[in-house]
Amino acid sequence: MAKKVESNKSIAVWGFGILFGIVLPLFSDKFRLIHRVWMVGFFLFLVNMLFSIWLGQYIKKNGLKWWNLLVFPVLYLLVSSIFMPKYTVYFALFYLGVTYLAWSISSQS
Repeated sequence: MAKKVESNKSIAVWGFGILFGIVLPLFSDKFRLIHRVWMVGFFLFLVNMLFSIWLGQYIKKNGLKWWNLLVFPVLYLLVSSIFMPKYTVYFALFYLGVTYLAWSISSQS
């Protein structure tokens, strides 16, 4: 039973990772509904940074394995290196750092 609960929580990490790591960046880059400055400032910086903070805390709170920290940044890295401007790949390292910091800070409290 505990394994099934952990599996469902890992599915949530993967689902939200796909949403914020693949769908949101592709949507904001390819559909050109917003200016590129807004894409970088709002979607890539603010929204994904807040998601990274939430993800780190969610992983720690639910006792998921440490490798779940890599799901979102790696998915984002794959999409950004193929479909987006080359300068956006550095956000993957930023997201990994923010997710790890949120995970480690929530483990102290």
